[in-house]
Amino acid sequence: MTMYHDYAGVIHIHSTYSDGLKKIPDIIQAANEAGCNYMILSDHDTLKGLSKEGWYNNTILLVGEEITIGEDEGHYLAMGFESEIAPHNRPQETIDEVKKQGGIGFIAHPYNKSYFDDFNITSVKWNDWNVIGFNGIEIWNYSHDWIDNFTPLNFLIGLSWPDNFIDGPLSKTLKKWDELLRYQKIIGIGSVDAHGYFYSYKKMFETLHTHLLLEKTLTFQSAFFKKDKSLVYEALKKGNCYLSYDYLANAAGFMYSAKNMQKEVIMGDELNIRTGVVLTISTPEPALLKVIKDGQIIAEKNNTKLLVKKINEPGAYRAEVYLKAFRGFNLKYRPWIFSNPIYIY
Repeated sequence: MTMYHDYAGVIHIHSTYSDGLKKIPDIIQAANEAGCNYMILSDHDTLKGLSKEGWYNNTILLVGEEITIGEDEGHYLAMGFESEIAPHNRPQETIDEVKKQGGIGFIAHPYNKSYFDDFNITSVKWNDWNVIGFNGIEIWNYSHDWIDNFTPLNFLIGLSWPDNFIDGPLSKTLKKWDELLRYQKIIGIGSVDAHGYFYSYKKMFETLHTHLLLEKTLTFQSAFFKKDKSLVYEALKKGNCYLSYDYLANAAGFMYSAKNMQKEVIMGDELNIRTGVVLTISTPEPALLKVIKDGQIIAEKNNTKLLVKKINEPGAYRAEVYLKAFRGFNLKYRPWIFSNPIYIY
C-alpha cells in the first residue's frame, strides 16, 4: 500500500477580523503550541486575513470565509478562493459562487440549537437541503457540542471540565450525512469553531482535529507555500481525511482502506466491486471499530484491526471508532474517530 503522511489540523477559527477575541499572530502561536500542522481561519463574511497566509514554524495558516446565508438561514464554510463573497445571498447562489472561484465549501453546524438565550449565543442551522454542488458538511462542531450541553447552573463545571460535556456528532447530522451519501459524494470534516470566548485557543486546538492523509510530504517552507496549500485543499476536496477527538488519544496512525484484485485505496477514494472488495480499519489503540453503510452497522469489532471481506453491494462505506475512556466518573465507549467513506461502485 502507498505510504500516507498524516497531518492534523484545526478548521473553523475566528479572529478579531470578525467575532473572535484574539488577533492572528496570537492564534498562530496557539496552533504552534498545540502541535497543529495546519489551521484554517474562517472569519464571518470577510477574507481580511488572506494576506497573512503562510508557514509559521510548523503550522501553515490558510484563510477562508464563513459566509452568512440569507438572514441567518445558515452558514457556509468556504475556502480555497481569493475574492470575498458577499453575505445574505440565497444558499445556491453562495455555493455556486464558491465553486465558480475554484473554492470548496462545507455546510457549517447543520443541526444545532437555534438559540442559547441565557448566554446570548446564536447557533444558526442549515435550512435548505435542496441545494447541490457543496463539497461536504461539518460532522462534528466542537464548540456547539460543548455549548449545547450546559446551562447557567452547570456553567462553571463546563468551564473547568469541558470534556464532561462532549457527546460527539449529533445523531441527526450523521443520519443526514448517510442520507446524502446514497446519491453523491459528501465530505465530512470536524471543526473547533474557536472564538476564544470561554477558554483559550490553545485548549480548543488540542481537541477535535481533521487529519489529512497525503502521499506527498508538506515542506514546512515558505518558498513552497503555494504547493503545500494545494496539497491541503486537495486532501479536503477528495475526502482523504478523517476527524478525531484527539483529546482522548492521538489518532495518528489510524487508517481505513479498501482493496480489490487490482489496487488499494483509502477513505475518500472509489473502488470497483467486480473483483471483490476487502475493507480494513486499523487503529493505534484498541477500540470499538465499526463499518457503516446507509446508517447501518455492517461489521464491528473490539480490537485494533477490523477486516470486512464480503462486500456485495455498491455504496458509501465509512468507519467509526469508539474509545473506552472516562467521561466524568463514567468509563464508557466514547466517539473518537470518524472517517470519510470509501465509495464502492
